[in-house]
Amino acid sequence: MKSTVRSVLFVLSVLCAASSDAAQSQWSPAMTTVIQEANKEGKLKFSWGEGTLGGTKRMSVYENALNKMFGTNIKIGFTPGPSMPAIGSQIATELAAGQTAVTDIYIGSESYLVPLVNRKIFHAVEWTKLLPGRISAQMVEGDNQSLRVYSGLPGTPYNKTRVPKNEVPTTLKDFLKPFWKGKIASTPYVTGLNLLAAKELWGREVALDYVKQFSKQVAGLIRCNEMERVVTGEFLSLVMDCNGARTFELQTQGAPLEHVIPSDAPMVRHFYLSIPKNAEHPNAAKLFTTFMLTKEAQKLLWESDFSDLYMFPESQLGQKVRALEKRGVKFFVPTLEWVANNPEIEKVSEEMVKIVSQK
Repeated sequence: MKSTVRSVLFVLSVLCAASSDAAQSQWSPAMTTVIQEANKEGKLKFSWGEGTLGGTKRMSVYENALNKMFGTNIKIGFTPGPSMPAIGSQIATELAAGQTAVTDIYIGSESYLVPLVNRKIFHAVEWTKLLPGRISAQMVEGDNQSLRVYSGLPGTPYNKTRVPKNEVPTTLKDFLKPFWKGKIASTPYVTGLNLLAAKELWGREVALDYVKQFSKQVAGLIRCNEMERVVTGEFLSLVMDCNGARTFELQTQGAPLEHVIPSDAPMVRHFYLSIPKNAEHPNAAKLFTTFMLTKEAQKLLWESDFSDLYMFPESQLGQKVRALEKRGVKFFVPTLEWVANNPEIEKVSEEMVKIVSQK
């Protein structure tokens, strides 16, 4: 009997090993090494906003899909964290103190990421060698420290049951009209508005003057994942939202929201994944980051976040962007290099945050 049990266990172990080998055989040599090292680490720890990548509810979905694709057994632990700039600052402080990073992967947009990339707090990774044919050089930025993983379509969502047709906004400047006073929210981190300070857009003085006037209209500050407060009518609009994702999700649930791309600030933004040099599980982080650019993961991203990388031909967000472009919308697409070449953005961001935080 014992001999039979040992035989069965041996056969099962061989089958599992064969399954793992088969899963790895389709990958590049560089990727195969990452898979093996990631499996040895066996864990990932994440911390970012609850509304990002589906938060707590979706981590098990990503974990299962990751392990199924690569034949690994990696456990993901997730702790909801503060905003992108707060997490970035925490990672930098921990690195300087010789401490392990709070998260194995940092998720950030251009303006929050550039100061951290300049300090070289992330690993430089040859991403294109991990997933050749899928990850292109255009997706890799910041001297290989950051990889584009999903895109956003920031706008000014409003409650269409509470806003008269003659007051429907089409520009950011429309929100300076008397109707909107005391009826709108902003984010505490002035998302999107800070980019307008670049000289080739509005310029520093015009953008700052706008925020000063705009702040007098603002009734409160909310995070981008709190769009329900616009649905209920507590606020009639959020100016601007982070990437349109929460609005798109609520629209599918029947919420009376309309997502407007302001004609004076049409942009497509990218969100990047970077691996801190003090990450506890760097190889598992590389594996997860690469995984997020596979077709399977991009589909999961849209299902959980209503976001994906618009550069891919199958992108759902890309379809929205291309449809708007056919209607004449000309999008501005900021990159890390562009933000780095406009240092006034970082400086003016702090001023804008102080202005709106006085609410």
